[in-house]
Amino acid sequence: MSAVQRICVGDWDLRGVDLDSLFAAGELSDTCLDAAIRTQARFSDKFPGWFLYRRVVSGCPLYDRQLEAWAVGCARSLARARTVTGHPWIAGKVRARPGWVAQAGRDALDYAIFGRYPASASEREGYFGVSDKTYTKLRDPVAQSMWIGLETFRAELHSEYWRVRRDEKSA
Repeated sequence: MSAVQRICVGDWDLRGVDLDSLFAAGELSDTCLDAAIRTQARFSDKFPGWFLYRRVVSGCPLYDRQLEAWAVGCARSLARARTVTGHPWIAGKVRARPGWVAQAGRDALDYAIFGRYPASASEREGYFGVSDKTYTKLRDPVAQSMWIGLETFRAELHSEYWRVRRDEKSA
């Protein structure tokens, strides 16, 4: 085998392990479980990072009810929030219309999980009677926050996996 062939073979071997597939498995290794526990402990107990991550990488719907409740709560919290100037993020009369705030949270969760919204803001406008601008003013920041949280959790989880592996080898 020539030096060029050895380098090419070596390069393919260095690609590494796809960690998402390790964490998507039906049965997780002790290393994966340790990494997941350590990672979740770094985040607020109000953030369902592990549930969201497992939903994305494995498609496991086991935690869908908890994720939906979290998403609706996030949307309701932002809808009640005030801007830096003290004005409401969403006006009280608009916020009081039934159902749309919860649906914006569910749509945001779909974006975090599937990478797309299940319906356009104009479709939601027709159904809920809330302008598409108001709907996106709520849905989009919630969706982006969820996505950022998921990606941050993923990065921390992968990093923690390698720490656990290092600790296991040194023990």
